[in-house]
Amino acid sequence: MSWINQNQVTFNKPNNLLGLFSQSRDSLHHDPSEQFTKLPPHLYTKHKGKKPSQILYEEIYKEIIETPNINRFTQPPPQYELKDQNFKCWQCQKPISNGFLTIGANCDQCFFHGRYFCNDCMSVVRMPIPWKALDNFDLRHYKVSKLAQSEIDKLYDLPILEITPTSKLLQFNKTLFEFLVLKRQIHLLYDMICDPKLVQTLLEKRMNLCLKRNCFSLKDLYEIYNGSLTKVIQGYYVILFKHIDLCKSCQKRGHICSICQHMVPIHAFDIKNVTYCDTCLKVYHRECAESQSCPNCLQQR
Repeated sequence: MSWINQNQVTFNKPNNLLGLFSQSRDSLHHDPSEQFTKLPPHLYTKHKGKKPSQILYEEIYKEIIETPNINRFTQPPPQYELKDQNFKCWQCQKPISNGFLTIGANCDQCFFHGRYFCNDCMSVVRMPIPWKALDNFDLRHYKVSKLAQSEIDKLYDLPILEITPTSKLLQFNKTLFEFLVLKRQIHLLYDMICDPKLVQTLLEKRMNLCLKRNCFSLKDLYEIYNGSLTKVIQGYYVILFKHIDLCKSCQKRGHICSICQHMVPIHAFDIKNVTYCDTCLKVYHRECAESQSCPNCLQQR
């Protein structure tokens, strides 16, 4: 059965994303208000047999997530000293100094670039730093230059920050771990629901949460950090779960637990109550699977 047809999903795709990650100082050219385009119908034929999340990744997010030179946003900069800049502002080249015991200082260090800027080129607005968010889920606001503020503003909504399954963050941060469980549910639900447009209508520009990879924007991480995004996505999950529970088409895509033989279909996205066999991938109630071995595997031995 084909997972998707040309009437099921329309996506929005920003233009000219690759220009965001060039090496120059004024490299960010993305305007959040720029126009978006719909995927042409022939792409659904091209991706026939693929799951919606795979199409979403390949046609919308791949060029963002796999863009070269992205490391300068996700890794800490080298530690510079004033002498490395010849005691000049990194942006305007005005002479700068740390003063004597900070008295007479006319510069500050930008946490984003690691460079020193004069007081005129430093921003009065503090910003979260992308690499700090990835390093230890630090979403506090730090001193940045006006140049860095502009760059962070422009990448703020782009899902370029990936949290891998082996990340140390998941071992020590319960808030982030629980959100990744919720995101996994949304991803699996998106791939099985009868009409993916139902998910798109709710998530809109948060469709990166439907991907298998855990790719977030700085905005996503900040709102996970303060709890606001978790509440919103939990509400969307409840809405979509209720649809699947009442939709005959979605119920046909469910599974019957062959251990308890209960005739109410279960779904792989309900990962808190459902699990699957690592060997044959058969889906069971979590409680049933804990009580005995996989009957399908036992039958085939």
